[in-house]
Amino acid sequence: MKKILALTLALIMLMSLSACSGGEDTQSQANNSSSSQQDESGRSKATEFTFELAAEEERTVENLIFDEDVTISGDFGVIIFENCEFNGDIINTAEQFTRVVLPDGTTVNGNCVFKNTTKEANMDYPMPKYISPNTLNIVCEDCIGSGVLESTENDMIFNGETYSMADVKFFYDADSNELVPYEGQEASVLFVGQWWENGEKILQMFGE
Repeated sequence: MKKILALTLALIMLMSLSACSGGEDTQSQANNSSSSQQDESGRSKATEFTFELAAEEERTVENLIFDEDVTISGDFGVIIFENCEFNGDIINTAEQFTRVVLPDGTTVNGNCVFKNTTKEANMDYPMPKYISPNTLNIVCEDCIGSGVLESTENDMIFNGETYSMADVKFFYDADSNELVPYEGQEASVLFVGQWWENGEKILQMFGE
């Protein structure tokens, strides 16, 4: 009787140990599966590709890989993509102001596209923008749009043409709030923008 009881207890202990070990293995597999969904930069695959901004909203999106085109809509908003990778185009459909900010650490393998219905504007119009310290390929065919390059060591590609500080003829003077001739003033930003005035297409470049 004692032998039977001892064998029964031993069997129960073995079953308990096996269950614990199996639980640990399951948890380990779950952890490995979770980490395998992220790349070495801590990014995971995005499932959302459209972002609608409210006026004066500032939104930060981080650590995502976008394998499809991304569309941003809504006027007077700001969206910042931190540590993201874009394998399609980014499309800014805003008519006014909305900034798409692409800081260091974010990779854009596609184009930065403007799609709006506005053409007539002027220098003071709050144009939608792409902002980055890195070279962007901006496409702005039959509408307004602008790019802000926050590093004068890099270039900006705008509608297939490459621009740098070597092409700049004007400098924005913050004290007078006017454009003055560029004569080698220290600049940290390159601006390239496009609009129409009285039916005439304007392409403006300046340093700041």
